[in-house]
Amino acid sequence: AARRGEPMPGAAAPAAAAPKPSAGAAAPAPVVAAEGAPGRTERRVPMSAVRRHVAQRLKESQNALALITTFQEADLTESIKLREKHKDLFQKTHGAQLGVLSFFIKACATGLMDIPGVNGVIDDVTSEIVYRDFVDISVPIPSPRGPVSCTLRNCESMSIRDIERSLAGLMEKARKDQLAVEDMSEASFGIVDSGSVGGMLGTCFINPPASATLGTNAVKKRATVVDGKVVSREMMYLSLTYDHRLVDGREAATFLGSVRDKLEDPSRMLLDV
Repeated sequence: AARRGEPMPGAAAPAAAAPKPSAGAAAPAPVVAAEGAPGRTERRVPMSAVRRHVAQRLKESQNALALITTFQEADLTESIKLREKHKDLFQKTHGAQLGVLSFFIKACATGLMDIPGVNGVIDDVTSEIVYRDFVDISVPIPSPRGPVSCTLRNCESMSIRDIERSLAGLMEKARKDQLAVEDMSEASFGIVDSGSVGGMLGTCFINPPASATLGTNAVKKRATVVDGKVVSREMMYLSLTYDHRLVDGREAATFLGSVRDKLEDPSRMLLDV
């Protein structure tokens, strides 16, 4: 029998103690062996301050709001034709590019004024519903660090030209990393875009104090029926995620149908119908 303090017969010799790192050496990134086949490891990276804030806001929204989503299909053929026909003259005249996003913003702003519940918010502290007579819409803006949500103020009083100029100003500030907190907060409604990366259908995240968010997706040519004939059209699926404590399903479907109608016939936005 082995004496106390001696290894058992056949046991492996104890591993040598690891050398202590020098005082000035930087600590390496922690690598942890994962279960399974040899060579599988995990690497732990601290969350950035932005990612921690986004994660906190996501969870707060999920816990506080009664989230539900409704969907709609929109034929964007006429909106795309309008943009292609006038984009060069628009840029020459107004000094800003003409994009389809401004059509979405204009359609949403008009619809929100017609259906104020979608533009409202519940004040949980006072148990009151706040109806707004203004429309502030958050939209995705490209930046060197990736897309950021920026807020366009008073969209209800903006023309397509005003919207494009405001978008251009936000893009310039994002490019120079000069966006302020007020440029990215306190929207009454949101628009998110997964179509730029090929997304076809999905639900959205609501960033309070908004109570609803419109999701835009990829435009695809699909066969559809127009005037009794099967034709190829530029189609997009739209989604509206909303706080069901405030917005009824009828209101949500009516709002989304209004946005669809204006995108399918953009002349309606000029006539305010």
